[in-house]
Parts: sequence; C-alpha cells; structure tokens
Amino acid sequence: MNDDELKMLWQTQPATLENYSFDKLQRDANTFRRMIVRRQIQESIAALLVASIFGFYAWLLDDVFMRLGCGLVAIGSFFILYHLHSRASMRELAPERMALPFASYFREELLRQRNALRSVWLWLTPTMLGLSLFFWGMAQPKPAEFPWWIMSVIYVPVLVVIGMNFVAARKIQRKINQLDQLTES
Repeated sequence: MNDDELKMLWQTQPATLENYSFDKLQRDANTFRRMIVRRQIQESIAALLVASIFGFYAWLLDDVFMRLGCGLVAIGSFFILYHLHSRASMRELAPERMALPFASYFREELLRQRNALRSVWLWLTPTMLGLSLFFWGMAQPKPAEFPWWIMSVIYVPVLVVIGMNFVAARKIQRKINQLDQLTES
C-alpha cells in the first residue's frame, strides 16, 4: 500500500461509532485481550499438569486399558494445548493490516474466539476417550461390579464446561452483532 492509499483508508474509516467511542472500543479490546491471555496461561498450565500426571500413570500402571487411557488423556492434553494456541490465542496486528479500522481488527478477533469456543468439544474428544478407556481398565476384571456412576465426576463437569463455552460464544456473537450494527450506521 502506498501513502495515498493509506491516507484515503485512514480518512474513510469512521472516527467514532454511535454511542461507542474509539476509546471505549479500545478499552473493550484491551480488556478482551487480557482476559484471553489470562485464560491461555491458566489452561496451558492445566493441560501440562494433566499431561504430566496421566503420562506418569501411563508409564506406571500395568493394566493395558488403563495405560492406553492415560496415554490418550496425556496426548489429548497436548491436542487441547495445540488448539488453544493455534485457534484461541490473540493474534498480533500485522504491519500490513495496521491500516484496517480498529473495529475490523477487534471483530476478527471476536470471530476467532467465538469459533474457538464453539469447537472446544472437539478438542476434548481424545481426552474423554482416554478417560473412558482408563475407567474401562479400572473396571476389569469385573465390569458389572464397577461403580460406573464415578464417571459422572469427570463427565458432568466436562459437559458443564462445554455448555459454558457455548454460552460464552453466544455472548461474543452479541458483541459482534453490536459492532456490525454500529459500523453499518
């Protein structure tokens, strides 16, 4: 982009949005960024902790199902970590995109986060399969006598987390809709 195109782009972007000033937009974006960074750190630590614990048990245990389950949970934790960093981390604004109106950049980041939150259930699938194998291994040699209700201690919170992610995705969608309405006017 040359200087004239940048000047024209700068001059055509809205200075303020109705009832939503640039300062408010910037504060919202900064708050959002801090929230995402904090979440990334917490969830990265949790994923590494889970991978370490279950990796240790995969090495320690004798039962083949329990070992496979623990190994799958550890691998699933790295799978979650990969998706957290590739899909759900905040991107830095590239120099060639600096000419974009700030609202457009913020909207793109909101879209990325919304899409990431909607797909969390897919990231959890390997871990949940690993836990199922682990519980199956625990139930051996008498599966009929195993207290299967114990699985609810793991599965119910995971279902709650998945639900919370869908709720958060809806909240982000409302913010996207608000930005769309403001930039169209």
